[in-house]
Amino acid sequence: MFQAITNDCRSTTRNRRFLICAMLLVCLNTIGNAYPSLLKDQHLTINGIARSYDLYIPDTRTDSSYPVVLLLHGHMGSADVMTGANRWAAPYRVWLDIAEREHLLLVIPDGEKGADGYRGWNDCRADTVNNPHTDDVAFIDHLIEAVAAHYPIDRSRLYATGTSNGGMMVYRLALERTAMFAAVAPVVAAMPARSQCGMPVASMPILIMNGSADPFVPWQGGAVGRSGKASAGRGTVVSTPDTVKFWVKHNAISAAVASRDLPDIDMDDSSTVRVTRYSGGRDGSEVVLYEVRGGGHTEPSLSEHYGYLYRLVVGTQNGDIEMAEQAWRFFKRHQRESPE
Repeated sequence: MFQAITNDCRSTTRNRRFLICAMLLVCLNTIGNAYPSLLKDQHLTINGIARSYDLYIPDTRTDSSYPVVLLLHGHMGSADVMTGANRWAAPYRVWLDIAEREHLLLVIPDGEKGADGYRGWNDCRADTVNNPHTDDVAFIDHLIEAVAAHYPIDRSRLYATGTSNGGMMVYRLALERTAMFAAVAPVVAAMPARSQCGMPVASMPILIMNGSADPFVPWQGGAVGRSGKASAGRGTVVSTPDTVKFWVKHNAISAAVASRDLPDIDMDDSSTVRVTRYSGGRDGSEVVLYEVRGGGHTEPSLSEHYGYLYRLVVGTQNGDIEMAEQAWRFFKRHQRESPE
């Protein structure tokens, strides 16, 4: 991308060349310096494997402990992708502003490389062939403890969210570390059709945000991958409705369903959002589904808009809601009892 802009600089008039290059420098400087509290490339060794992560500590320090939000990137992603350090648009970058405003601590780890050479997470799909084989649950356990050793964290308010493979890793944490997290929010992800994980041991408030026209994680379930091609080796998932049913049943929610359509703020994005809330579960748990009608394999955002070419691959990006703000509003309603 930067090379293309550089070529434009050389081919235009001097004044226009100066303007374009100046804008490029401003953008690069903004990406690199807008968040000085972002501690990049931290390291932790687990089972002999050096793991990396980024950490955001808000400038607005307080004497109280920090709620913690874990942000998990998708397959082929990285911590840099999440914070926008290496791209123009990054819906998860909004979390940095939320963290400053709400005094949150953000933990943004890197997954390990799988058989296909791309970074990702060892989620619950038993039939994927190219997820890494690392013990990512143990990694998250040690990562939280390492952060807690240096910063005061509120263990009753630990949250996790992530996209695609990262969202499916969030499901694994919801299943295997239910008592640790107060609430979770997987995005463009679904429960595995063939699971290698056990059942959760406690209720789990969960927000699910999926696109009905997702070309990679099909709304109706099936093979994960471009247009549902099983040859991609990404395993299979159940449908979004069945994913919702799993958590509604687990949280012992029998009724209290409320749906509403959100305002169609972006009239040009060919998508709308319907929110369905299943409340009144055990221990005050709830399940909230954001059905992005016409939405693709991407996070809705009011401010961070992906480019045309990227959207040709992942599908429509909704512009009616800010994914991060919706997730934080949900997280704020939930906390665990502090461990003794």
